[in-house]
Amino acid sequence: SKTRQKIFPYGFEMAYPFVGKTAVVKYKNRWGLIDRSGRFIFYSLSSYPVKLTSYEKYAVFDEVTRYDVRNGIFRESSIYCGEPATPDYFISKSLNGKYNLIEVNKGPVFKIDVDSIISKKDLIYKSTNQDLLILKKKNKYGLYLPDGTEILKIKFEHAKFIGNYVMLYENSKWNYYTYENNKLNLILSTPLECITPAYQAKVIGVFKKDNKYNLLKTNGETLPESFDYISDTATYGVKENVLVIFDSEANYYNYAEK
Repeated sequence: SKTRQKIFPYGFEMAYPFVGKTAVVKYKNRWGLIDRSGRFIFYSLSSYPVKLTSYEKYAVFDEVTRYDVRNGIFRESSIYCGEPATPDYFISKSLNGKYNLIEVNKGPVFKIDVDSIISKKDLIYKSTNQDLLILKKKNKYGLYLPDGTEILKIKFEHAKFIGNYVMLYENSKWNYYTYENNKLNLILSTPLECITPAYQAKVIGVFKKDNKYNLLKTNGETLPESFDYISDTATYGVKENVLVIFDSEANYYNYAEK
């Protein structure tokens, strides 16, 4: 704690920072999940190593037991399929180097080929038509759905995806959008360009300015000081000889110092 008092009466062989309400720890050669009082929510019966999914969203113990790390809720394990499911769409490249989206049973989605197609996810299914595509043509960018629906026409100077956000550059500013319930929502307009996402709900991502790193919050605010480095998901940062940890509110504290 900030008062340098031990929160728990015992130590751990290894411990991850808290994400939300819980933290992954190793105790007596076995992995588990503790709450903020130090109580074990789960403690493995074996020494099998824990696995963490992207952005530390889930902790998987013993290959089958899965917990949502943010709230400590047990999740049923996924069902293993005998055969992989193929996507309903795939991106094709023609002999002239142009691209189109192909619907497996119908053919090309767009009437004309474009210079580039960037999908928000690797695989695109009809059941998740909330997925977005960035189309590039003649150095301009637009936003579309995989069924061909135009969300924003091809007119923007640049565009890219970062975490849950769509970044569109126009008039010397980056516009950060979310897309939910078939609606595009503008969250922030700023000259700052994020280069990697952040796990915190109120942070868009990490940006770099004057060779220093900082966090861009959804309200447009940044941290009061910049860092020599911030990790891809904004879990930790480095400034001179100090390693800091960022919590779920983007506050930070010294974790280690040389």
